[in-house]
Amino acid sequence: MMRKTSAYRSLYAYPWDVAEEGVAAFAAKALERGLNGVTLAASYHAGKFLRPNARSGGRVVFPEDGVVYFDPDPKRYGELRAQPHSDPALRRLFAELAGDGRLDVHAWTVLLHNSRLGAAYPQYTARNAFGDSYVYSLCPAQPAVFEYAVALACDAARQGVRSVVLETPGWLPYAHGYHHEFAQLRSNVWLDTMLGLCFCDACVKAAGDAGIDGAGLRQRVAGRIDAYLKAPVDGTEAQAAAWLAADLLDDQELAAYIRQRQAWVSELVTTIRAGLPAGVQLAVIPTVQRPTAQSWIEGSDLRALAAAADWLEVPFYEADTARVIADAHDTLRRLPAAQPTGSAAKVRAILRPGAPDLADGAQLPQALAGLAALGIRDFAFYNHGLLRSERLDALGTALHHFDRSAS
Repeated sequence: MMRKTSAYRSLYAYPWDVAEEGVAAFAAKALERGLNGVTLAASYHAGKFLRPNARSGGRVVFPEDGVVYFDPDPKRYGELRAQPHSDPALRRLFAELAGDGRLDVHAWTVLLHNSRLGAAYPQYTARNAFGDSYVYSLCPAQPAVFEYAVALACDAARQGVRSVVLETPGWLPYAHGYHHEFAQLRSNVWLDTMLGLCFCDACVKAAGDAGIDGAGLRQRVAGRIDAYLKAPVDGTEAQAAAWLAADLLDDQELAAYIRQRQAWVSELVTTIRAGLPAGVQLAVIPTVQRPTAQSWIEGSDLRALAAAADWLEVPFYEADTARVIADAHDTLRRLPAAQPTGSAAKVRAILRPGAPDLADGAQLPQALAGLAALGIRDFAFYNHGLLRSERLDALGTALHHFDRSAS
C-alpha cells in the first residue's frame, strides 16, 4: 500500500462503477495509483455513460434521474424532497467506503440540475424571457428550492464524508443542461447567455425588491433574442463575446440583474456552509463554463464563493496545458488574496487525464507541474468509470512522479 499524501488526491466516481469493482478492490487500486480519496456522486442527474472497463454492469449506463445515493432523512426536507435511488446496494456505498477507512470520502452533490424534480414541480424551475420552463434547472431564487438545496447538502454531509462538493448551486446554462438538445442554428455565448437568464416570478420579484425593473428587462431580452433568431446571421464566438460585453455596458439593469443572481448563489452557499458539521468541509464547483471567468453566467461570483466555502473546486477542462495554466492564472487573480500564490490555497483543481483534454491525457504531468508552480497543490481527477484502464494507470504514474518531486 502506498503512503497517503496529506494533499487532496481524489478520483471522481459514480456509485455503479465502485459497486461493480467492490469497495475493497477500488480502495486498494486507488491507493496504488497515488490517490487518497474518492469523490463519489451523492446526488446526480440523467445521463448516458460509456464504460470502457465494464465487466458485468453494462457498457452503457442510463442512471436514474435526479436521485440520491444514500438514504435521505425525510425530516430535513420541506416541499421538495430528495428521492433515493432504487437499489439499496448503491445507497450503502458511502457507509462502506467510510467503514473501509483507507480513502477520504467526498460527497459530490449535484444541487439544482434535476429534471425529475423539475418535471414534478415546474413552478420552481428557471424560466427564460419568453416564459419557457427549463425542466432541468431548479431556480435558487424560489424559496422552496433554496430550502431543498440546503437540506440536500446538509444531508449529504452526514454520510461519513470529509467534504461536500457542490455542483450546480446556481442556474444551469442554456447549453449542457438536458439530453438530446437540438437546434439548426449555431450557438454562441451571447445567445446562450440571453436564453439562460431566468425571469421566473421569484427572480422578477427579487429584482423589484432591489430596485431593478425585472419585467422590463425580460421584455428587452426577449426582443433581442427574437430579433436575432429572425435575422439571417450567425455570430461567431468572437463577435458574440463582443456583443455580450457591449450589452452589459449599455444596459445597467442587465448588469445589476446578473449581480443579483450572483448574490443569491453566494447566499445559498453561505447558508449551506453554516449548516454543515464543523468537521465537514465545503467545496464548490463554480461553473461548467470554459473559461472559468464566465462562471457569472450561472450566478457564480468566484470571490464571494471563495469567501463562503472552504474550497473552490475548479474544472480546468482544456485541450492542452497552456490553456489550463492560462485559465488557472486568471481564476487565481479573481480570488480574495492580492497575489495569486495566496489565493491558490483556496483552489482544488479537477483535471481530465484522458480524451478530450490535455492531448488525450499525454500532457497531464505538465499540467500538474504548471498548476503547482501557481501554488495549486490539491487535485481531483475525472472520472473513474469513463477512463480506460491505461489512462488510470498513467494517472498513477504521473501522480507518483509529481508527489516524489514535490517532497
